[in-house]
Amino acid sequence: MITNNPFSTLAETVPAIAMQGFVIAMAALTLVGVLVDILHKKNVKYFFENAKKAKKNAKVELTTGKRTAVILKTVAHDIATTSELGWGKRRLAHVLGMYGTIIFWICSAILIFSYSSVGIETPSYFNHYQ
Repeated sequence: MITNNPFSTLAETVPAIAMQGFVIAMAALTLVGVLVDILHKKNVKYFFENAKKAKKNAKVELTTGKRTAVILKTVAHDIATTSELGWGKRRLAHVLGMYGTIIFWICSAILIFSYSSVGIETPSYFNHYQ
């Protein structure tokens, strides 16, 4: 699996433009679905009202730099590492699954958009180590 490109084989029966169009359509439909879900559940209204309430009750006004630092720390700690799961096998499984899926999507997109035409050879970096 590591040494061959399945999208190159698929390109023998399905045009590369069809695969690329499918990826673009799925990304666009996912984005539209998320936006419709946000509007349907009125999440945006809740978050804006909550932000107004928090700003009204704030005792200290943060500078832009401090606000950015808090956001980056929250993303790095809580989201990127799924810290709400605590330590252990469950958290490790979630983090490995999440990053494995993201890497798979990125690699698949690279293969589909760069190396999915018939006759294009996928670079093999593993040949250098044999």
